[in-house]
Parts: sequence; structure tokens; C-alpha cells
Amino acid sequence: MHRIAPFIAAGLLGGWSPLAAQTPPPPPSPTYSSTLVVTASLEPESPADLSATVDVVERHEIERRRAPQVLDLLRTVPGLAAVQAGSPGKVASLFTRGTSSAHTLVVVDGLAWNDPVLGGFDWSALATAGLERVEIVRGPFSSLWGSRAVGGVIQLVTRGAERRSLALDAEAGARELARVALFAAAPRGRFGLDAAAHAREGEGALDNDFFEAREARARLAVALPGGVRLAVRARSSEEEVGIPADFSGLPSPRRRQSADSRQLALPVDWSNAAWRLEGLAARIDTELELADADDPFAASRSEASREQARATLSRRFSDHLWVAGGAERERERATTASAFGPGLADHRQTSRAGFAQAAWTPGRVRLDLGARRDEHSQFGGETTLRLGGVVELGRGSRLRASWGESFRAPALGDLFFPFFGNPDLQPERGRSWELGVERERGGVTARLTGFGSELDDLIQFDLGRNLPFNIGRARIRGLESTVELRRGAWRARADATWLESEDRATGAPLPRRPRWSGSTLVDGELGHWSVGATVRAVGAREDVGRRPLASYTVADLRAARPLSARWRAFARLENLLDRDYEEVTGTPAPGRSWAVGVALRAGE
Repeated sequence: MHRIAPFIAAGLLGGWSPLAAQTPPPPPSPTYSSTLVVTASLEPESPADLSATVDVVERHEIERRRAPQVLDLLRTVPGLAAVQAGSPGKVASLFTRGTSSAHTLVVVDGLAWNDPVLGGFDWSALATAGLERVEIVRGPFSSLWGSRAVGGVIQLVTRGAERRSLALDAEAGARELARVALFAAAPRGRFGLDAAAHAREGEGALDNDFFEAREARARLAVALPGGVRLAVRARSSEEEVGIPADFSGLPSPRRRQSADSRQLALPVDWSNAAWRLEGLAARIDTELELADADDPFAASRSEASREQARATLSRRFSDHLWVAGGAERERERATTASAFGPGLADHRQTSRAGFAQAAWTPGRVRLDLGARRDEHSQFGGETTLRLGGVVELGRGSRLRASWGESFRAPALGDLFFPFFGNPDLQPERGRSWELGVERERGGVTARLTGFGSELDDLIQFDLGRNLPFNIGRARIRGLESTVELRRGAWRARADATWLESEDRATGAPLPRRPRWSGSTLVDGELGHWSVGATVRAVGAREDVGRRPLASYTVADLRAARPLSARWRAFARLENLLDRDYEEVTGTPAPGRSWAVGVALRAGE
């Protein structure tokens, strides 16, 4: 390693020595306040006003938790179950309220990121560098976001160039961990430029268990007369991991998997006192390659692209009525090949959609209505609806309820992969509901939400015919509870999720969904120190093939101390008790590990 180790050494040596004799100021107390969220309604609103269950992880929490990966943040959100196949860098999936890993739509600044070939999203290398916040919306949102938004939508909102600023994080740790993250913003007149970069590498517990990830993005925005704002966004990422075992479980000392991604997006928005227009045109290209010098039959390669265009127009008629409408077009393409021959041969599918959303707030009641019509090149048309409401009960209490329909179009691999695809597949369909109560008073917030889903036409692989078919049905029920206490610079939050999932054909629980799970987070200030702890508990569950996975509890600690007005030293200790556990059968999770580093913040 190492390509980024010299940068860490420079940061540690250059930042520490001149500051060692200074008396550091006490750390600033964070301001915990409700942020605005746009994912659930397209209109910036407080999560408390929405008819959906929303959690927002803001930038100050990301920095206090010293979370290098977005997956680290999502593990402590109620209703989400994160599963990673071993050490950092290995494939990581997310199950939202018991739905499958392909049923959560991942959006970054309005651009959908799910994989066109398989339909899901790999969370293993998505870094927090340059993030403003993460918005997690549970429940069906196909009426607004279309296919894949069956269990929910997770949107990452990146930082912009509102002010001149610089942020740098550099750390090193156990198992040859090395990480550098950078964000810079430079507004000038009508122009704004912001950029972020991230590099991370390390080793797992096994031979050939390494990971390397590099990412860079930039955005140039210009504000024009008349309330128009244009921008150009570009992003590039490269990842490589070692695969320590082959498909039969035997050691594979030279097996590698690499992934490259390139994105270009052109967003535009215009607004005045009543109207707002937002548009986005974008393209994503990805490449995934598996190679093994000792086993040429393991070689495979895929190339995929997505072109997306989306526009929304909204109008606020009064303080009580808001209406929006929009249109979307998406085209996906994929080509795959393996040592046994070609797979997908530039196969494509296209979808077009129109959608509308309205919110009416007469007094203490808010009512939401959403509808969408999708036309797909493979399966024809699909209409989805969503209804929701919030009632203010007084004294800081509110009641929310919603019901919605959802669907997921088959991925290109499901439809067209030679010998394993079925072009006659139909969309997976679902109906979901939630009912919750929330109370905020005296720095204490408590929330209890019940939810349920009925999923039909699930795409399952028939081993007898070696093809996927719409043969699955599932029923899901659950409860989410959260209690949060805020006192000055201290914050404590505890959550728990109970989930009951059933494959209606077999009566078995859906794989990798724990029946219960929960977490506790505590953060605060002790003199000049910022300290925190996280405890996660995951109950017993079954893996694919009904293989049991034992329950586990993991505790993490973190601390930071300012060295000057701009520099801060920090440390993390993960899996404090060195627990042995597996999230996927046969892939041990990391044991105890540590990291230390420095952070620079200027102009914020």
C-alpha cells in the first residue's frame, strides 16, 4: 500500500508538530435541528410535516460519527438491514422494511444509481466525502420515483459551493487501512465550483482480501438572471477488491474484481415566488470485470449504461395547497461476456413516465396524493398511486398514515441473459401501508410506526427450468420505534425494529432479514473532547438455502479533540469486544479494528 499512505503521513506530520504547543479551543457544540428533505415530496419540507417515515443524517452527524462509508450510517437507521459479504469493499446489500435488495431506489442529487443488469445497488464503496446529508424515506414511492422504489428511496445530497470552504480527512489504521477524503468549494460572483475526492485501501482478515477505492467528482454552477441556475456535474470512480475464495469455497489467491464508473449530469432549475422548474439530463457508464490468473473459466465482464432525463414543475397556490407534475425518460443498455461465451449483447430497455403530486393542508391536517403512469418497452404500462396524511394532535404530537402501490420492472439480466433470462417476465408489484405516531417535547422525540407490505409476482429463479419466473409472493409486517434525547451538546438515540417476513409459497422467512434489530447512539462533549459510542444488535435470521445465521452485538467507540481552530485529531475503535459473526454464510465480518487521523476544516 501504498499509494495514499504518503498523503496520510504528510497530513499527520505537517499538521501535528506546529500545533502541539498551542492550547486548543473547546469544540463547538453542534446545533441539532430539523433539516429540510426533498426526496419524499420534491418540495423542501421538514420531516415532521411529511406523511412518510423519513430519517435524515446531516453533515454534523456524519462528521461526529467519523463514518467513512455511507453504509456505516445506514446500519443504525430503523427498518434497514445491511448485509456485507465479509470485509470492507465486499458486496454490500440493503433490505428496507423486509423488501429485497433490488427494491430500494438509490438517488444521488436526483440521479438514479441502481445497476441496470441486476437492478440492485452495491453499497460497499460509496463514501461520505463531500456529503451534505442522507435522506432515507421508507415506504413505496413508485408514484414519484418509478420502478425500484418498492421499499423506499435513499437520496444522497452532496455539498455545494454556498461558501468558500475546505475539508480534509486523513487516517490510518489496522489491517493497513489508509484513507484520504477532500472537499473544496469556491464561489465567485455568479459562479460556484465544488469538488470532492476520496481514496481508501486496506486488507481483510483472509489472504487476497484487499480493497482499493478511488473517487472524484466536481460541479460547476452558474446563476443567470431571472432565477435560472445551470450546472455541470461529473464523477469518476475506480474500485478493486481481492476475492479470497472461488465459487466452491476454495482459496483463490489471485482472483480480482474491478469496477469503474463515469457520470455526467446537467441539472437546471428556475424559480420565482410561486413556480419552480427543475430538470436533469444525465448518463452513467459502468464496467465490472472479474479475473483470475489461476482459473480462466472465472473470467467475466459487463458494461452497462443508463441515460436519464427528468423534469418537474411545481406551483404553490397558497400556504395550504401545493401541486407538482413531471415527466421522465430512461434508457438502459447492457453487454456482458464470460469465459463460456457472450451474454447480453447490447440489450436495451426504455421507459417513459408522467407523474403528479399534490399536498393540501387545511388547518392541522395535511393530505398527500400522488399518481404516476409508466410506459415500458418490455412490459407495457403500469399505474401506481399513493395516499398519505398527517394530523397534528397538539402538544408536540402527530399521527401519520400512508398507503401506496409499487412495482419493479425486471432488470436486463432477468429478461435477456442467455440461458438464464426470461423475456416474458412481468413487473413485481406491491401494496404497502404504514401508521405511526410521533411526539416531540422538551428535547425528547419518540416515534412508533407499524408497517406492512404484500408483494406479488416476485421474480424467483426456478432451478428445475433454469429460468426466472413471476412465481413469488411475500407478506411483511413490522414495527419501528425510536427514542431520541437532546440536552445541550449531548444526544442519545435508541431504536428497535421488529420484522416478520414470509414467503407465501413455502412459509419460510425471507432470507437475511432479522426478526429483530436495534441500535443505540450516544454523542457529546467532555471538556475539549468530542466522544461517542454506537451499539448495534442484530437478531438471528436465515441465509439463502435456510442456513441459520446467529445473532450478534457490536460496539464502536470514537473520540476527537481540536488541535487548533482548524485542525482536529480523531480516533475510532470498531467492534470493541472483537465479536465473531457473519452477515453472509462463510464470510466472516471484520474483528476489532482501529483508526487514527487528523481533520482540517476551513471556511465552514
